Amino acid sequence: MDREEKRQTIRMLLLGGIVIVFIITLFGYRVLHNKSYKNEAVERGESIYLNGKEYCYGSPDEKYTISNILICKTDNGKKIYEIKEYTNYEYIAVYSVWDGTIYKRVEN
Repeated sequence: MDREEKRQTIRMLLLGGIVIVFIITLFGYRVLHNKSYKNEAVERGESIYLNGKEYCYGSPDEKYTISNILICKTDNGKKIYEIKEYTNYEYIAVYSVWDGTIYKRVEN
């Protein structure tokens, strides 16, 4: 191989490596920010049941931040997001296409 062929080979290997790292990074981000593969939510009237636990309308007393971590989707297509201050899912953010609501876990 002459010098030009070696340069092209090295460029192709570097480009391939960069593409592989990019794909792995995107996959890792998707796995870290999508918990829907292990959660299930069902809507029944005014309540949502997330993994068998009941949630009703409610709002935390202090300020909160809705994260971009998708917990799952309900059977009616609403998206449920994690609230950063309540990673134990005491409160969850539920979004339909046009609005969002905070739900609180009902302690039985």
